[in-house]
Amino acid sequence: MKVPIPPPGGMSRRGLLRAGLTASALGSTAALGGCAATVGPAEDRPLVPPKGPDENITLTYWTWWPGLQAVADIWNAEHPDIQVRAVTIPGGLDGGYAKMFNSLVAGNQPDLAQVEFFQIPSFLLENGLEDLGRYGALEYADRYDEWQWLQASYVGGHYGVPVDSGPLTYFYRADKYEEWGIDGAPATWEEYAEAARRVAAAEDGAFIESFPVGDADWLAGMCMQAGARWFSTEGGEWSVNLVDDASVRVAEFWEGLVREGVLNLTHAVWSTGWYQGLQQGTIGTWTVGSWGDAIIRGNDPDNPGRWKVSSMPQWDDGQRREGTWGGSASAVLSGAPHPHEAVLFANWLSTDQRAVDAMITECGIGWAASEELNGNSVRNQGPDPYFSEQNYTSTIAEATEYIPTDWEWGPTLSSTKDHIGDAFRSAVADGTSFVDALAVAQERTVDDIRNKGLSVRSAS
Repeated sequence: MKVPIPPPGGMSRRGLLRAGLTASALGSTAALGGCAATVGPAEDRPLVPPKGPDENITLTYWTWWPGLQAVADIWNAEHPDIQVRAVTIPGGLDGGYAKMFNSLVAGNQPDLAQVEFFQIPSFLLENGLEDLGRYGALEYADRYDEWQWLQASYVGGHYGVPVDSGPLTYFYRADKYEEWGIDGAPATWEEYAEAARRVAAAEDGAFIESFPVGDADWLAGMCMQAGARWFSTEGGEWSVNLVDDASVRVAEFWEGLVREGVLNLTHAVWSTGWYQGLQQGTIGTWTVGSWGDAIIRGNDPDNPGRWKVSSMPQWDDGQRREGTWGGSASAVLSGAPHPHEAVLFANWLSTDQRAVDAMITECGIGWAASEELNGNSVRNQGPDPYFSEQNYTSTIAEATEYIPTDWEWGPTLSSTKDHIGDAFRSAVADGTSFVDALAVAQERTVDDIRNKGLSVRSAS
């Protein structure tokens, strides 16, 4: 991996985030309860010195992985002077991020917090993260997959150490595909559509897949794979384009299959009925981040050999593209007491083979932050009997070569995801246009960004 370098011209994403803060400094301070110690650009804060040579400290890491303490204990056994205590909090949008922002107000922020890539700009909007480049993180940049490193990197600063991700992966019931007369995983989305029709015609009550109504993470990954760029920055201004050609193509494709009635709308993804459908084979596919393997295996552990793994179908335009669903970084919240030591542990967590293997077995992570570590991991120890004797790590590794490095997340993504979910659920219920749903979400997103005091325009 090459170390990321600043792109030419324009203002950095971080600069764009900060551009609105000058005008809204009072609002930002109020949002953090007037806690001046944590407000202000990262580069203007005094550097926190490392601990003394005879000082013993304990780092606190907030994470939604209950098994992370078992991973940290590997570190703890070798670092008596820098111990790590993992504290389990709710997943980000289920209250974890609110807890993090509240900790900035109260001044009791942890040393490290697990923050999803898409949420980093929202934290920067409130000056809520430390620039880890000031504490040695850039020394480790070449150990990471470039596309993951860039998810936390903004010109002039780096705000998280990648810890995991989820390249989009095609999991399918090979036994049912054969029964339905489908010759393996479809190579193109056109073939997928034909397969969906074949399933619906072959077996009453069977579907190729459940449509994840209103799931913005899934939709973002699909649009990324098609070549979309929802957010971009130029000349000190955000540009929002949820209805670019690629996104319109994705929306029209899935709307067509929904209207044909060849996707399952009865059993939502994650519902009890959906889990049962996967077990029984009435739902034959799950397009999801690579972390879906652990969920599929855990849902039906006693029936190996029925599932297979493939890369995603492609849009038939001659250019291979892939997308990703999920991904997070170890971030240091502003004002955390031990950023030097936090960076040391964060880098160890993501680049030590023992740590990565333990995160796979104890936490169920999807894809680690380094292709080399994935290649040598416990997940890649030969054919997997559960997934039809496939050694599918190589399938995911190949896909990562085609994930774009220029995808950017906007500064109000939590709200954008809500807007997408609301608009698509309404479109499915009312029979209205999916493209119009994207346009509604775009309009609301532009309003959100503008209301933060940032310069923004709608690109279409």
